[in-house]
Amino acid sequence: MISLELLSLHKSAPHAGVWTPVFQDELRKRGNYRRFESTSDWDAARLAETVRGADVLVTAWDSPALPAALAEDPGRLRYICHVNGAIRSYVPRALVERGMTVTNWGPAPARHVAEGALALLLGSLKQLPEHVIAKRAGQWRVARPDWAGSVNGLRLGVFGLGVIGRAFVDFVRPLGPELIGYDPYLKEWPEEVRRVDSLDALFTDCDAIVIAAGLNEETRRSVDARRLAMLPEGGIVVNVARGGLVDQDALLAEVRKGRLRAALDVLDTGGKDWFEPDDPARQLPNLILTAHAVGAQGWNAALRGSEGQLRDFHKICLGNIDRFRAGEPVEHAFDLIRYDLST
Repeated sequence: MISLELLSLHKSAPHAGVWTPVFQDELRKRGNYRRFESTSDWDAARLAETVRGADVLVTAWDSPALPAALAEDPGRLRYICHVNGAIRSYVPRALVERGMTVTNWGPAPARHVAEGALALLLGSLKQLPEHVIAKRAGQWRVARPDWAGSVNGLRLGVFGLGVIGRAFVDFVRPLGPELIGYDPYLKEWPEEVRRVDSLDALFTDCDAIVIAAGLNEETRRSVDARRLAMLPEGGIVVNVARGGLVDQDALLAEVRKGRLRAALDVLDTGGKDWFEPDDPARQLPNLILTAHAVGAQGWNAALRGSEGQLRDFHKICLGNIDRFRAGEPVEHAFDLIRYDLST
């Protein structure tokens, strides 16, 4: 195999959870690996010139956005391997349009996030936040004991049946819900999910909604006040995708009124996924907030002494670099359709 020039750029210090010593060692085994830190003050020209000297650029959450000028003159750059998920903040559309090979972590986080979505759904159905609040206050019963529910027989909608949505279906199906789904882009439809042809139909037919769709201009704030009003009293909204899919003010208004329940791993708060400490939304008993951490699994690694081992997204990245070096097709590559539908 040919030796590669590998490069990573970091706006500040590298993200410790991504750029682990073992991952960096594996990159060095595959070629001449260089990295540059504190690039947040680099101008577009310096970024472009540095990137042009690499065959493979490895990017992640802490990487700077690439200049669009690379589409016209990429130098020797032929492959951008994004270790994490969302790429649109880092890779300009023009690069994909010009045929640059770009990949991301594919299905790596799907089962962990789907497991978190199930936990959020169950937490809301079983009124776990209200129980915690009541018991700490010396009370025995919650304010609305009639809202305790079961997944069994629940009309459960899934908005977005990509890798996370399908993994969620796999997890929840044995619990016996009536599964209903909306995803206009999915070609191979799960047999166990009844397909509806509009978001209106999904919200009309369901008691609870799990959101796992990609964020784009078509889906942005598509879960709006009108559709939220279609859910029944006590209805549940779980979002493990992106906060921008939901009209957050409209949802919080329904939650404050006590008409709906919500469990949100993500928020529409400028990408930080949390409310300020004095925000009254933090005190709502029918709202669960997990600050984009519901898919975390670090405890398992610590228990088994595997913090220094490669994680799934590392293995996908390294496997793709190996395929690229061998002249084989990479996995989870972006074309323009996937790019436009992605977050």
